[in-house]
Amino acid sequence: MIEQYFSELKSAFEKHADPVNAAGAKAYMRNKSEFYGLPSPLRKQLTKDFIVKSGYPPSEKLEEMVHYAWDQPQREWQYVAMEIVEKSVKKADQSLLDLAEWMIINKSWWDTVDFVAPNIAGALFKKYPEIKMQYIEKWMQSENLWLQRSCLLHQLRDNKSTDNALLFNLCERLAGHPDFFIRKAIGWSLRQYSKAFPAEVIDFVNTHQLSNLSRKEALKVIQRKESK
Repeated sequence: MIEQYFSELKSAFEKHADPVNAAGAKAYMRNKSEFYGLPSPLRKQLTKDFIVKSGYPPSEKLEEMVHYAWDQPQREWQYVAMEIVEKSVKKADQSLLDLAEWMIINKSWWDTVDFVAPNIAGALFKKYPEIKMQYIEKWMQSENLWLQRSCLLHQLRDNKSTDNALLFNLCERLAGHPDFFIRKAIGWSLRQYSKAFPAEVIDFVNTHQLSNLSRKEALKVIQRKESK
């Protein structure tokens, strides 16, 4: 059913494919995926036009849709699936978190993980706070860097409602992690929080041993404001 459902969108993607852009995108993503080479605005417009005509897949088909999209070699399919799943969060039950986890740990790279973490997992954590820490602890103890990065980034959209105690605890626990993607995420999450609470971030940075990368990223917004 899903293959048939997506047939028109697949034809549109193939029609607008750009081999030059595709090669550039593949190189930029370190050859992790193939691409159609569709600029993001064009891909989103083609998808929007398709959804207007065909509608969203029913909730019981979301998992099948995601697996279909992840089976495709072109990365644009994973973007389409993520954006469709995001639209389903408001009506979804908590089982969607298991699908979000699957999306994080399969064909993992920063482009998909950084979308799923705040827009799907984070949104579901806000909807179902009673199971949030169950997943956070599971992901933190998994030793999977993409799940751990998702823990750090799941509050990116929360702004002033960020649970700062949880944020600081996660940053502290992962501060010694050797991987670039974790160190960068620590800095990014702190930088985002600093937009509303700069003093708290300055205090955390000054009282904790962070990597140079994490520290630099955390203080970017604060230092930019101070230099004006």
